[in-house]
Amino acid sequence: MKQTLFLLLLFVAIQSCVVDEADLSRYMSSGIENVEEARDVDVVYTDSSYEVFKLKAPLLRRVYEKRAVVEQFPEGIEVTFYDKSRQPRSWLTSDYALRDQANRTITVQKNVILRNDNGERMDGPELIWDEKTKEIYTDRFVRITRADGSIVYSYGFKSNEGFTRYELNAVSGDMHYQEQPASQDSVPET
Repeated sequence: MKQTLFLLLLFVAIQSCVVDEADLSRYMSSGIENVEEARDVDVVYTDSSYEVFKLKAPLLRRVYEKRAVVEQFPEGIEVTFYDKSRQPRSWLTSDYALRDQANRTITVQKNVILRNDNGERMDGPELIWDEKTKEIYTDRFVRITRADGSIVYSYGFKSNEGFTRYELNAVSGDMHYQEQPASQDSVPET
């Protein structure tokens, strides 16, 4: 009897240690995502006590992937860039943005507008902002409206963060100019 009871307890103990693999698989493919969300985000980025830029967004969604962290701004962003004297120099807005932390780039899309304090404005579908090189660029179509009202179109654009110096590729557009009246000194005598 004791021997039968011992065998029965041994059999129950062995059965309780067995885990069904199908049972584990439901935990491996759970619907839980590695996502954080924040509302009304206001980030101030400084470097050596200088305010470099201020980023505002209604929604930030941070997605943790296997080897990277991606920050999505599905409701758009507003960025103000400052110079060393803490004066705002340029402004960037878009309806969507995606920040790749590993490469330190922000891709802004949909209704992208970049303005500077000189009255110039760049409109386009997409810009890439490289935080390491402090450049903003695209190979897509852009429209630049200058302070004098002239409009320049380009496929490709590259600028500093302040949008004070920029390069254009494949340029076309209307340029306003004023003719200077001829001076009396330059008229040849007859």
